Amino acid sequence: MDTIIFQLKSKMPELMEAEIEGILYLILNHENLTNSELIRLTGLPKETLKTFKLNISSLLISDRDKDNNVSIIFRKEVIPELRALNLKPYKWSLVSYSDPDIEKRLNNLREKYNLKPSREYDQFFADAGTTVSKMMLLTDKGLIRGKRIALLGDDDLLSIALGLEGGYAQITVFDIDRELLTAIEDIVKYLGLKNIRTVYFDAREDLNPNIPHEFDVVVTDPPYTRNGVFVFLNSAIRLSNKDSFIFLYYGNSFKTPEKTLKIQDIINSYNLLIEDKINKFASYYGAESIGSSSSVYVLRKTPFTQPRKENLLIDNIYTFETHKEERFPFVDHYTFKLFNVPQNLLESRKHLLSAVDKFCQIHKLKVVDTKVTQFKGKGLTLTYVLANSNMSVRTWPEHQALHIDLITCSPIYNKGSLANTAGEIFQTNSIEIRKVE
Repeated sequence: MDTIIFQLKSKMPELMEAEIEGILYLILNHENLTNSELIRLTGLPKETLKTFKLNISSLLISDRDKDNNVSIIFRKEVIPELRALNLKPYKWSLVSYSDPDIEKRLNNLREKYNLKPSREYDQFFADAGTTVSKMMLLTDKGLIRGKRIALLGDDDLLSIALGLEGGYAQITVFDIDRELLTAIEDIVKYLGLKNIRTVYFDAREDLNPNIPHEFDVVVTDPPYTRNGVFVFLNSAIRLSNKDSFIFLYYGNSFKTPEKTLKIQDIINSYNLLIEDKINKFASYYGAESIGSSSSVYVLRKTPFTQPRKENLLIDNIYTFETHKEERFPFVDHYTFKLFNVPQNLLESRKHLLSAVDKFCQIHKLKVVDTKVTQFKGKGLTLTYVLANSNMSVRTWPEHQALHIDLITCSPIYNKGSLANTAGEIFQTNSIEIRKVE
């Protein structure tokens, strides 16, 4: 029994040993724990926990409740041995908050107003603890008292939690769900809350010019697609002032990190600073394929942050719609223009090959095949087939210029130093580098 953690680690290398111990701890110390509850407690995808259960099936018994939910229960005879292991809990999120009173009131309000998530708008309700956590995170950042807060979507009733906390902020709820807006308006009247207003808003459309664009804080939990994040983040930037915070929620399975990389690319494309990121901060009912959880990105605007004015990618923003872009493999694509490169490096096949090989070694680009083409005027073209895609290098000795086109289907190692590497190897300070979307 003392080797069970190591055995599971060998079968599920994607999990850390501490996570495996944490899952066993939860099953051992929660009575009649269901699959859905385990997913929400850990933030791990449904398929990962399904595989985990299969690997410990000999230790479990199956039990179904009146609603036909399967509980995860250890067999009585193995419990003493498991307890002897002194299993330790795992901290699935580094930050968590609690306010039982507000959580209870939020749950009662959902029941009183019969609020149900709308799949038409990609809604998965957060549990009341998450709504409180969203509110208290703003509190700890000092972003409630006297602040103007915009909520781009509010099926989690964050506006109500903020109002119950003290009503010190001016809150505007922007949402496309008219029924939800009506419910929030009714709750505000029922509770006698102040400084909360609602505005019908479709993030795919232009902002009404009468809507103020000077919010201190914008919170958005958009559809978890590339287009959804792009559109909602663009609206958040348009609504905010130059010193504002943007809280962006996004969830994804750890088995498809390329999707998260695309979201981080969008954040970077807007020149937003990621001040903090808290993994598995929010917990939801449903969305089990991504562990019923999402991370929060705490973003700050910079002097270079601007919304996009060109046509946005507004089609298919919801997860239930067809997304060619979502299915497209991950691609890193960079082009380099280098000027004032030494003549002898550009004209020498040997020296050029040596320099490019060094570039590949530094950034862990595995070369499978190389072709060299010599042109009149001493220009060279090097074509590299890489294990994860390809690269071409072209020279113009008469202009002391060199061009590199690098495309890979996995993240480039140490990509932040690409320009420095190229400058050092090709002996020039005149470089233009561009990321191709």
